[in-house]
Amino acid sequence: MKKWLQIALVSITSLWLLAGCGEKEATPSTNQQKSQQSQADVQQAPNSEEPQERTTCAFCNMKVYSKNEEFGKFTAKLVKANGQVVFFDDIGCMLNYERDMKEEGAKKYVRDYQTYDWIEMDQAIVVKADIQTPMKYGFALFKDKEEAEEYVQKHPDIHAMLSDWHAVDEVALKKYNMKKMNQGTMNDRDEDMDHSQHMNGK
Repeated sequence: MKKWLQIALVSITSLWLLAGCGEKEATPSTNQQKSQQSQADVQQAPNSEEPQERTTCAFCNMKVYSKNEEFGKFTAKLVKANGQVVFFDDIGCMLNYERDMKEEGAKKYVRDYQTYDWIEMDQAIVVKADIQTPMKYGFALFKDKEEAEEYVQKHPDIHAMLSDWHAVDEVALKKYNMKKMNQGTMNDRDEDMDHSQHMNGK
């Protein structure tokens, strides 16, 4: 009888150990799935990233508007190769930031004029019009060509017309050169003031 009890206990113990090992083997698999899901979330995050209340433009330092604000339709963002996201209050500012920083491998996003949804810059249809934008670039961007054409047809009063990224970059470059010129003038004034103060100190 004792022998049978010992055999029964050994069998139960073996089954218990096997069940425990099975659970331990299942855990890494579950963790691996969670890890893969987290990685997927990280990859998707830049495309859904939104500016915060106090976010300022990475190029001109002006306020960046959120999706809930009227001017939010002109907000742009750049996702660097390392995952860092920077925002811009107007499309030209993003082009000029790239001109300065020479970012490689970055992804660029703009808002659809109608829905305010993010779209990849290269896929956006450009419309030039006499519209007020944060930095007076005057470009509206659409994810759908038909919507862009419909907007142009409905707004001859504001001289709306289909355009392209070359035209956007030309306007951005003019503003870029003006900014650099103004910075140079201010630096010259600062140097003259420092020199004058130095001479007066003597």
